[in-house]
Amino acid sequence: TQSTWSPEFLEHIRKVMLVIDAAVTHLENLHCLEDYLANLGRKHQAVGVKVESFEAVGDSLLYMLERCHGPAFKMNARDAWIKLYSTVVKAMSCGWNVSRKVE
Repeated sequence: TQSTWSPEFLEHIRKVMLVIDAAVTHLENLHCLEDYLANLGRKHQAVGVKVESFEAVGDSLLYMLERCHGPAFKMNARDAWIKLYSTVVKAMSCGWNVSRKVE
């Protein structure tokens, strides 16, 4: 079946998942991603994204994980994903209102 989502939206989903993958990969050393994530936050602010918008993305991520894993997606796993995603959003939000050039 043909997707009803635009190629741009699908590309953005791919990029979001790459950021999540990087966070999981560097789980024990997330601070190494802080500059990258702050710059990503600046880029999002530059195009008018509000920090509050990331809540919907986090909700979608949890929904996807719950649908994919079903009952195996226990509360402690859910809490761990919330903590990881919140850490990513916090690092990105550090880029808001910082007067540095967006690359």
